[in-house]
Amino acid sequence: MRAVLAQIGAFLTPRIRQTLFFVVMISSVLSLSAIKLWSRLMLPPSMADVRALAEKAPIVFRGRVVQISPYQISLYPYMTDTHGADSFATIDVDRLYRGSLRGDATVHFKRPSPEFMDGHNCIDFQPDTYWLVFAVEKDGQKDGQLELFDDCQGALAISPLIGPRLKDFDWRAQMEADFLAGLHDDAAANRIVSIQRLGGLKLPSSQDALQRVIDRGDKDEANWAVYAALRTGDVSVLPRVKEILSAGDRNPPEPEIALELRNVSVPEAVPGLIAILTTAAGEITRSSVLTALGANIKDPRAVPILADQLSAADESSRYLALVGLRNIAHDSACIPSDTANEQNLESRIRRCKLWWEEKGKFQSWGKD
Repeated sequence: MRAVLAQIGAFLTPRIRQTLFFVVMISSVLSLSAIKLWSRLMLPPSMADVRALAEKAPIVFRGRVVQISPYQISLYPYMTDTHGADSFATIDVDRLYRGSLRGDATVHFKRPSPEFMDGHNCIDFQPDTYWLVFAVEKDGQKDGQLELFDDCQGALAISPLIGPRLKDFDWRAQMEADFLAGLHDDAAANRIVSIQRLGGLKLPSSQDALQRVIDRGDKDEANWAVYAALRTGDVSVLPRVKEILSAGDRNPPEPEIALELRNVSVPEAVPGLIAILTTAAGEITRSSVLTALGANIKDPRAVPILADQLSAADESSRYLALVGLRNIAHDSACIPSDTANEQNLESRIRRCKLWWEEKGKFQSWGKD
């Protein structure tokens, strides 16, 4: 993987190389094949943005799959492989969040193929499974037949448990109540998907419940709750993040947590992010923290650790440290070049190091 990046990198600017690094590392860590990467990069359901999907889809509901029907009678009944076949899922709807439906929902989909996945047709509806569905009326016809809003994230597995119906209806609050009910599911897998869905809903009001999972849940559930809490904006979990990622960022939910650090943007997170960076064992973690510190928050307290990262072993960290110092210190010595010349980049890094040793480290970078 790194050899391929090195060959490609000779033709790309540092900024593009950094973007490519994240794409390839995400793909590698989350076990996506090269075919999937270049055709359509799809993140796993655990990372789905539930709120964004629900805001965009005209029809959103949850329910149980009653049956799966073929789109039409097969001309070759002796063939048992149904992968890629057009099918219909009849879903017994137990909660309608947005849009309108008349009775049960009939959703058109294509059966996924485990042998050939190209980032499309990922939903594997099965009878007696429960799903949160984001849908649109098929071909604009109001005949009750639906299409998935997205063929890979248009349906997300959920717990069968459902919360109380809220009197003051708001789909976000109602969805949160239903996901919270799933935290009490007897099946551990259903509890974990409920935690993941709460994270994808991104409501600060979920933080107390997620903290209880962190405090009382088993290790796997607690780690997923740390990820979900980060997605709701709860940076109080950063000490737990440091503990989780100190050994690496390869096994779920480590890469998910590491990638979410890229989205942290509040100044109160700076001490926690710096602490994570000092013990981070994985490149995804280091790159994500450097992005948060140098591109999102831009807090002067991060300057000393960014200067240290100018000597990091990996080019990604060195480049992001240079960008961060440019954004915060605003010294001309730390402005990265836009040319696709690696020697140019290293020359800029050397100039920035010299600035740090001669001037930068003698300045006060703490905030009052």
